[in-house]
Amino acid sequence: MDFELTTQQAMFKDMAKEFGIREIQPYVKDWDREGHMPLHVFPKLGAQGLLGIKAPKEYGGLDLDWMTLALVTEQLAVYDFSLGMGSCSRTSLGILPFVHNGTEEQKKKYLPGLIQGNLTHCFATVEPNAGSDATAIETTAVLDGDEWVINGNKTWITNATLSDYALVVCQTDKTKGTKGLTVIIVDWGTPGFSRAPIEHKLALRHHNHGQLFFRDCRVPRTNQLGGFGMRAAFANVEHTRFGIACAATGAIQACLDISVKYAQERHQFKKPIGSFQLIQEKIADMVVDLEASRWIAYRLAYLKDKNVPVAKETSIAKYHNMEAMARAARAAVEIHGAYGLSDEYPLERMFRDAMAPIIYGGTANVHKLILGRLALGIDAVSR
Repeated sequence: MDFELTTQQAMFKDMAKEFGIREIQPYVKDWDREGHMPLHVFPKLGAQGLLGIKAPKEYGGLDLDWMTLALVTEQLAVYDFSLGMGSCSRTSLGILPFVHNGTEEQKKKYLPGLIQGNLTHCFATVEPNAGSDATAIETTAVLDGDEWVINGNKTWITNATLSDYALVVCQTDKTKGTKGLTVIIVDWGTPGFSRAPIEHKLALRHHNHGQLFFRDCRVPRTNQLGGFGMRAAFANVEHTRFGIACAATGAIQACLDISVKYAQERHQFKKPIGSFQLIQEKIADMVVDLEASRWIAYRLAYLKDKNVPVAKETSIAKYHNMEAMARAARAAVEIHGAYGLSDEYPLERMFRDAMAPIIYGGTANVHKLILGRLALGIDAVSR
């Protein structure tokens, strides 16, 4: 396979890099300190077409390939892993659910704003008692005439307190198990829908997370997005894992670039620390992890563009690249010594941020179980 970029792909890669230098790098330290990312960043991304890469042209999108999205996600993540991943999730969990399952009315209502960056989504799956076990979802949706009545709680939801609407995964019939799951659109401001932020986090401090509460929340029956079952509820999670793998590649690149520069400039014992064998070992490990992670992510994009099943490749990419990012961030902090502990350098933020996607988007252990099941043909989880 040939990963030589087309002229268009190279252009979008450069656009994302320039955006990162101009709109992210000067501000990300303050965002992290203040614990929030200004929403005006996303209309700027939208104005350059960087949010509509996989969206249909008739709604303002560009309808481009997965490789282009991979390149843009990677480049943005060089300057902020959180924003790189967050911009991609606006495709995977904001735009694509409507593209794949939405009615024409739903598409017209939500897609243009999402593509332009003027609307903010949240995809509400995780609950206090339902994390890795999606079958344990307790939030219910019961039909009453032409309305769904929703009751339940969601937690650790990205964009929870910023979103204009929530895509809420609900159980409509407990006797049907996963076949009773569906996604229902709930606009912010609907009576019975409230929310609260989750603050003082270890990782992704400027990436909004929170809790959603539904108490006899009524929405029209037409707010159902797609059909019923696991596929209807979770089909786009795989695309999110792809985005995490691509963003991790950008973060590893940043760790390597910053560490190389520091190791060349920092002197101890009358010579640059880059001349020390153990420093070179850390740099060499980062170089290998970067190359492996990049080609794993690019191969996944290549296969997605061929529209073939990629469950195995997605789990490999997500698991490998997040572990590689964590290794790179730790090594970069160690190379910088005490300076690595200060937010004057971005490394301590990268070190913290690397912990989050090891847990969400499918924990590292969940992906090991997926790969073990696919290799052995034996499911380790009772269902």
